[in-house]
Amino acid sequence: AHEVRNPLAGMTLFIGILRDELPEHDERRGHVDRVRRELGYLERVVNDFLEYARRPQLELCDVPCDSLFAEVAQLATTGDVIIDVAPCGGFTAHADRAQLRRAVLNLAKNAVQAATAAGHRGRRAVRLSARKHGDELELAVWNRGKEIPAATCERLFEPFFTTREKGTGLGLAFVREIVADHGGRIEVASANGETTFTLVLPA
Repeated sequence: AHEVRNPLAGMTLFIGILRDELPEHDERRGHVDRVRRELGYLERVVNDFLEYARRPQLELCDVPCDSLFAEVAQLATTGDVIIDVAPCGGFTAHADRAQLRRAVLNLAKNAVQAATAAGHRGRRAVRLSARKHGDELELAVWNRGKEIPAATCERLFEPFFTTREKGTGLGLAFVREIVADHGGRIEVASANGETTFTLVLPA
């Protein structure tokens, strides 16, 4: 990944220079923009590899679920799908805030994409919620949309497994590793046009 990153940075720099040198209405600008988009995709792939391979040590603190969900909802909400946040009852997760935020945000973005692809709009298409169950805290990301086949559910968290045309297959694997680092687990249920990913953490 490091070997790929340096030439990528060089190509991104020079394709930007090339774009600036072309007249504003030159049709070749479209080709240059396509190259820039593809370079951006490759850059994200490289970053995913590096981050998956070198996750930082946990810095544990008390993370209020209400504020965590509010932040995630703001970042993942799109023009088509507004994320609902259920009242969290003052629940707090003892976790690394940055890493837990990343895990929930990944799931929320996936949920929004799934709801949008299935034609669901507005509210009541994606919801974040938290609840205590015995000595565990459950953070759930629910969405309406096409259910995930059972065979796919079994492989969702494998590194490099993806059903997307342009996916690294590291997003959900990253989520699983983050939860495992916290001594928890991730569960998925998908049926009847609804899917729920649940992060189960020690309370």
